[in-house]
Amino acid sequence: MDRRRLLLLGLVVLAASYLVAGGLGDLTADRNTLDRDRLVQPEEEGSYLWPYTSRERSADGRTLAINLIVHGTDEQVQQALTDRTELEWEETDPEEEAVETDTEVAVENGTVEWDDAHGSTRYTYVDTGPHGGGGRWIDESYQLHAGSYLGSRHHIRAYTTPADDWTAIQAHQEYWDWFRLRHTVTDTQESRNELEAEFLGQPYVEEVRREYHGVDKGGNDGWLSMVELESVPPGTGVAVLGLIGVFTRETRRAMWRETRRLIGWTLANTRGFVLAAALGGLYLGVRSAGLLFETAIPWIPPKAFVAVLYPVLVVGLPIVAVVLAQPLDAATRFLRLQWVVHLLGRPLEPLPAFGFAVVGLGTAFVMDFAGLEVAAVPIELLLHRIGLTFALGLIAAGAARSDARGRGLLALGLLGWAVGLGMALFGYV
Repeated sequence: MDRRRLLLLGLVVLAASYLVAGGLGDLTADRNTLDRDRLVQPEEEGSYLWPYTSRERSADGRTLAINLIVHGTDEQVQQALTDRTELEWEETDPEEEAVETDTEVAVENGTVEWDDAHGSTRYTYVDTGPHGGGGRWIDESYQLHAGSYLGSRHHIRAYTTPADDWTAIQAHQEYWDWFRLRHTVTDTQESRNELEAEFLGQPYVEEVRREYHGVDKGGNDGWLSMVELESVPPGTGVAVLGLIGVFTRETRRAMWRETRRLIGWTLANTRGFVLAAALGGLYLGVRSAGLLFETAIPWIPPKAFVAVLYPVLVVGLPIVAVVLAQPLDAATRFLRLQWVVHLLGRPLEPLPAFGFAVVGLGTAFVMDFAGLEVAAVPIELLLHRIGLTFALGLIAAGAARSDARGRGLLALGLLGWAVGLGMALFGYV
């Protein structure tokens, strides 16, 4: 593949991934009205509830679905969540309210400790007409979470009304996205199921059931979990398989020849493997450093660590790609570093540099999602990450040449990198 085709491929992939990723974010927009037939009534002769949350006091800002309702007094429900389940919740510094949600967690004796959370305000709508009132928007009464602020966690928002003995809960799972500088929701149903399971078989729980209300937007499957508390609540083999084969002499010789070729190719591309490992290591290192600092220095707000680590990520990755891919004779400010890099082997050609950069960062993304236990990555987020990996690959490919074509690839890669970062920061992903 020549440089022109590589340039064209990079341009097409960048444009397609970013445009589709940015466009998909608007597909979930819904302008539901708040007529009573769109509301649910958690208990007979009680208030009606809009089974969603919203960024604003309007259905236009709809986000996630209410997915669990606990019947009982406000004090009973909060006590059941914080004291009676196996999940022990804690509190996060109110200074962290500006981000999506915030959390802190520890694990002891196989149980998860949960904290009170202060995150971005989300509203829901209640119609208190059966109690002689009217319709109004309310924000959450409290928030709880379990997990790591700069990692992955479960998070709930609880909504109550003075006239009713029930608490509406929105439960979801999310992780900290280093490119969006906010939390990304990855699941709602599994979080609901896990919270629901905490009430099963408990002596202070009268009944756990599910009711279908057609709440099928906002990440929900149409069902609401209902938990009825008693009036007075009391004080997880891996199998390994082996395969043995018998090879002829000719087969062994062919295997040896191919092994020698593979070793030779590996040695000839040592710098490429270092490039891939360095890019992946830097990304995963930022994630690990954030988690380490958050745990080791709990009195410092996590956003302080973000302010330090984010520039390391967004500036460090392109610099590493340039330093490790650029030939020694290229004019650069990183000449001393390139003398060290020169010891790693011969310079990379543009196409291998592109491939190793894409594989390195792409593998890091996969490992990051796996480590955070993100089972399903939203398609718009996946396309955005593909765009970023291709942009970094173009940066490496452009740095591998010191002529006009190389500068063109480098400029396109830097532009794609900047556009991808901007889309993430300004909420287009």
